[in-house]
Amino acid sequence: MDLVNFLQDQILFYISIILVLFLPGYFLLLAVFGKKYFSSLEKFVISFGLSIASVNFLVILLVKAGFSITRTSIVITILLFSIICWVIKNNFKFRIFNFKSNINDRISNDKKGINNSKLNNSEFNQNSKLLPHRQAGKIQNSTILIILLLFLTVFIKTAYLKDSVFPTSTDLGHHMYWSKVISETGQLPVYEKNEIIEVKENYQISDPQPIADFIIGEHLIFSAINLISGISFVSYFPSLILFLINIMGILAVFILVLRLFENNRIFARNTATLTLLLLGPLYAIASPQAKFISGGVIGNVLGNLFIPLSLYFYLRALKEKNPWFLSAALFLTAVIFYSHHLSAFIFMFIFAFAFTVFFVFNIKNIARYFKSWMKLILTAPVIFCGLLVLIFGLWIYTPAYIQSSAVETAVGGPSKTTRAGLTFSQMKFSSGEIRMALGILGLVLLAISRRRKSYAHSIALGWLAALLVMSLKPQWLYLDIPSGRIANYISFPLAISGAFALAWLFFSAKNLKKRKYYISSNYLFTAYGLLITSLFIGGFYDNSLSLSEGSDTEKAMQTFRVSEY
Repeated sequence: MDLVNFLQDQILFYISIILVLFLPGYFLLLAVFGKKYFSSLEKFVISFGLSIASVNFLVILLVKAGFSITRTSIVITILLFSIICWVIKNNFKFRIFNFKSNINDRISNDKKGINNSKLNNSEFNQNSKLLPHRQAGKIQNSTILIILLLFLTVFIKTAYLKDSVFPTSTDLGHHMYWSKVISETGQLPVYEKNEIIEVKENYQISDPQPIADFIIGEHLIFSAINLISGISFVSYFPSLILFLINIMGILAVFILVLRLFENNRIFARNTATLTLLLLGPLYAIASPQAKFISGGVIGNVLGNLFIPLSLYFYLRALKEKNPWFLSAALFLTAVIFYSHHLSAFIFMFIFAFAFTVFFVFNIKNIARYFKSWMKLILTAPVIFCGLLVLIFGLWIYTPAYIQSSAVETAVGGPSKTTRAGLTFSQMKFSSGEIRMALGILGLVLLAISRRRKSYAHSIALGWLAALLVMSLKPQWLYLDIPSGRIANYISFPLAISGAFALAWLFFSAKNLKKRKYYISSNYLFTAYGLLITSLFIGGFYDNSLSLSEGSDTEKAMQTFRVSEY
């Protein structure tokens, strides 16, 4: 009987994952974009992010409409939303734009000097059979390598987490408390706390004060999975969901890199594969990877999923002049603000730095670009999405942290030594010395590249530059946030920049040989081999620093069991 119950629980758990984390986003993607414009991997990753976003907003709307959050109401809401999206997909023709006219517009813009991608979506998704035999073989080999890197990433993270299944900090316990409140009450929580204060030598309980550290988007998906599956919060399930979000965040960076450098398909795949190497096996444990999963740092893990997904849609919207992509970008940006306040704050600086970089490199043609941006913004899909986000944020549900006190605590200049900025040595220690060196080299190469005027290079440069300045010199931006917390976000853009440097070095060496500059093949192979070897040694050494010598779980086990009561 116990075995039957166990199997039933497992089946319900995996059904709840599909229902909450994949189904609504997939149908939303089909309703808006149809089956074109995305590769299979892109559909998989984007559907996951859109599902989290959709479930969060749907549950909030459910409560505001006067319904309780129960298993029945959540399942009906998700299925009804998916059915509506399916009906839209099959019966309405307003989606996107005519593909041929879009290509003509982009060709016309190229003639006017507007920067666009040279490759369209059909070229990005073309079958490798259309390529020369040698290139097709390379792409097949790189696919095998990508699968191997993903396997190693999951394996190393799992090996670490099996001895750290109990949270290494209290973060997950705090978050699951609020998720359990949602499940038990069927209502959205009021994030408030009471403190014990001393008044004239007497102790009293203060009036409720808002808590800015918790945001609704961190808790709803866990409540939804708990209600649908019936699985206890005091189990492996919260860490497993965080594990899944973390892997999807890495894949989100992967598909973003493919789009950043899509003008050279082979270079893009190599750079994306190297990015996966720098984020996956080599630094699989260090923050914000498996350590944040074990620690239950939900907001950062969610932020590292939605930041690259948002940048992905902004990039495609600007390059392809597509208002639907821009609407998706706005939607995902709103999700960041409903998921984690620090991630939202950092994303605003990333956006500002990327815009500044693009402005500096394209100052002569900025008026022309601005005119094209306004045409894109002043379209029905973008205006409609913007109004929905505005109405939802102002009148339906406003995150508790969006208030003057929260802003005041984040800006105004560092008030503590931990907020005065990291030293470069501290940054190297937290990010990995070799990866940091490659990232800085990549930053320089991106800045001097012939394509530095492109949207892609501006995003890559702005993302890394923003986090470097925020971490090393917060006083320049009048920030009053712990510098170590900001530095935890730098691994993703650092990996992209470092991978770009590695790919650039390899391709440059090949080009030198083609131009008949005499460089020994043995010398090139040895130099590149030493660089990769150093990278592996540095990465695995940094991973080893995160490993504990032994696993003393007795005290954690006691706390874990007591928390059930």
